[in-house]
Amino acid sequence: MIASFTRVKKLREAMKKEGIDAYLMVNTDPHESEYIPDYWKCVTWLSGFKGEVATVIVTQDQALLWTDSRFFISGALQLKGSPFSLMKLGMTDTILPADWIDANLGEGKVIAGDKRVLFGCIAKKVNKDIDLISPIWSKRPSLPKNKIEVYPAEYSGEATSDRIERILSDVEAHGGKSLFLSALDEVAWALNLRGSDIHCTPVFLAYALLSRDGSKLYVDQDKVTDEVRKAMKAANVEIEDYDSVNLEALRAESSPYNPIQLMKGIKNNVEIEGFRNAMLKDGIALTKFYHWLEDNLKSEGEFVINADGSFGISNEVTEMDCMRKLIEFRKQQPLYKEESFDAIVAWNAHAALPHYETCEESNVPITGDGLLLIDTGGQYLDGTTDITRTIGVGKVSDAMKRDYTLVLKGHIRLASAVFPVGTRGDQLDALARIDLWRDGKTYRHGTSHGVGHYLGVHEGPESVRMEHNPQKLVEGMVFSNEPAIYLGGKYGIRHENCVLVRKFDVEKEAPNATPCDQSEHGDFHCLETLTLCYFDTSCVIKEMLDCFELEWLNSYNKWVYDTLAPHLDESDRCWLSEKTAEL
Repeated sequence: MIASFTRVKKLREAMKKEGIDAYLMVNTDPHESEYIPDYWKCVTWLSGFKGEVATVIVTQDQALLWTDSRFFISGALQLKGSPFSLMKLGMTDTILPADWIDANLGEGKVIAGDKRVLFGCIAKKVNKDIDLISPIWSKRPSLPKNKIEVYPAEYSGEATSDRIERILSDVEAHGGKSLFLSALDEVAWALNLRGSDIHCTPVFLAYALLSRDGSKLYVDQDKVTDEVRKAMKAANVEIEDYDSVNLEALRAESSPYNPIQLMKGIKNNVEIEGFRNAMLKDGIALTKFYHWLEDNLKSEGEFVINADGSFGISNEVTEMDCMRKLIEFRKQQPLYKEESFDAIVAWNAHAALPHYETCEESNVPITGDGLLLIDTGGQYLDGTTDITRTIGVGKVSDAMKRDYTLVLKGHIRLASAVFPVGTRGDQLDALARIDLWRDGKTYRHGTSHGVGHYLGVHEGPESVRMEHNPQKLVEGMVFSNEPAIYLGGKYGIRHENCVLVRKFDVEKEAPNATPCDQSEHGDFHCLETLTLCYFDTSCVIKEMLDCFELEWLNSYNKWVYDTLAPHLDESDRCWLSEKTAEL
C-alpha cells in the first residue's frame, strides 16, 4: 500500500497546484462499462481497490471510497494500510457521495474530475473538468487496438439492417427520430459486431448513431477490417473516427427512449438455441473438470521442497490450478472463445468474500476439510454461460451442510417458480431467501442478473433482487439464479444456474389443477433451467428437503446425466453417474 500513499500524495500536489479542493473519480470508462480497459482503471491504480463499483473523493485531508455490499469484505482487505477509508453503500450510517460533498464542501469550493467518466448526480457536483491522473500515471496503459469482427446472423438470429429497422421503428413510435448509443454492449448488439477490447467481454470501444438519414459508427479506424466495412456498408452505416464524436450534440438530438436493453434482454429463438448449445458444451467441460479435481484431491502426493525453499506436496491442487484447468477443458469445446469472467475459485474462508479475486498473491492449496466455491463461465460464439457450484472436500461439518441445504432450497424455490405474466423480479426474490431468513441469515447481493448472448455476462434490464425493479419478466429473458450465504472468515456457499423465462402450459404442466376458465386468470410464466452441471448431494441434509424439493434435485441431476452422458467417455460417464445418483 506504499504505492497508494505515494500516488495520493502526487494527486494532492496536483490538486494544490490547480487550486482544487476535492477530486472525484468513478471506476468506469466513458461508456459506463462494468468491466473496463486497463487504461481506465484509475481507481485501482490510485487505491489498490479492484472491485467493479467504486466512487472516490480525495481532499487534502481525506481519501474516501464508496462501494456496495459485494465488495465490503474484499474492499476492506484491499484498502487495509492505504490512505483510503471504505464507505459502505446501503448501510444506514453511510452517507452517499453526493450528500457527503454537500455536507463537507461549501460554496466556492473547487470540485474537479474527469467528466469523460463522471455521470449522473456525481457529475453535477464537478465545477472543474480536468484529468489529473494522466500526468501522474507515468506508465498508463494505452487504449486497445484490437480488430473488430462481424457477428453473423447465424448466431445472432437477425440481420443488422433488420435489427436497426426494428430499433428505429420502436424509437419513432415513442416520438424520437434517432438514437445515440454509448454503452458498448448496445453498440455491439445493434450492429452485429464483436470485439476484444475488454477482458472476458466481446465488445469494442465505440459509439453509434442510428438514424433513417444514415447510421454512424464512431470507432478507431485501425480496428476496422474490410469485412466489417462491407457489413456496415450493407446496413447503411458510415464509419467515422472515434475521437470525432460530438457527445453533447448527439445526446441532445437523440431520443431519450432507448429500447435496446429490453430488446437485447429478450432472446430470439436462434439465441435461445445457442444458449442451449453453449450450456451443453460447458456441461461437458465442467464434468471433466470436477472429475479431474476429485481424482487429484484424493490422490496422495509426496512432500517436496519448492524453489523458494518452502515445503509442498507434489500433486497439490491450488485455487489457481483450478482456474487454469477450467480454461483447458473449455478450450476443448467447439466455438469457445474465452472465459466470460475471471473464475472465482475460493477455498473455505476465501469463499466468504462474494467477489473474491483468485490470483497468485492470494492463491492457496485445497487441502484438509471444508467447502470449495467455484464461480465460472465461458464465452462461446453461440452463447454465454455463468455457473457457481459449491462442493465438499474431506469432512464437511453439520453447520456447513445445513447452510448448503438452505441455499439449495432457495435455489429450487426460484427455479420452480410459476408466476402470472407481468410479474417483476423483485416479487420473486423472497422465494430464494425465505429459508435463510428463518435461520436469521441472508445475503446482500441480488439473486439474479441478466446474461448476454455472447456479450456481457451481466446485463439488464431484468433482475431478481430485494430492491424494486419496475421491469417485468418477459418470455425469452435469460438470467441467473444464485442465492448464497457468506460467513466471514469461515466459508461461503452459492448455487447458480442460468434460467430462461418461458410460457407455462397449465394443461400439460399442472395436470392435477382444478379445471377452470383460464381466461379469468390469465397466462403464466415459469423458469426453464439451462445450466448442465450436477449438484453435490454429499453436502445435502436430505431430511431438510420436502418431497417437491427432493424430487426437483433428483430430477435435475438425472437430466444432467442423461443429457451429458452421450458426449462423455466411459470414465467421465461412470463418474457422473455416481455423482447424479438419486438421493
